[in-house]
Amino acid sequence: HRDGTLSGPNLDALRELASHISIPVIASGGVSSITDLLSLLTLESLGVSGVIVGRALYTGDMSLKEAIQAVGPGRLQDIPLDMGFSSFA
Repeated sequence: HRDGTLSGPNLDALRELASHISIPVIASGGVSSITDLLSLLTLESLGVSGVIVGRALYTGDMSLKEAIQAVGPGRLQDIPLDMGFSSFA
C-alpha cells in the first residue's frame, strides 16, 4: 500500500493485476510526479484505466494543470471539470 507515500506507483503489481482480470483498474497511491502519470499510461492497454492523485497535488509536487496537460485533456472527457476546481487548472 503506497497511498500518501509519494514513492511511485507499484507498476509491477498493477501490471499483474490488470493482466489477470477483465474489469478496469484504477491506480491509487504513490503518484508523485508527471513521470509517474506517464508510466501509468503505458499500462492503459492492459486495463489500467484511471489514476487517483492526492498528496502530490496538496504538496505542490505537481499541479492539476500539469497533470491534465501530460495525460492529454481528451482523456478527461467523462469527468465534469466544472465542479469548482477551475482555480487549480
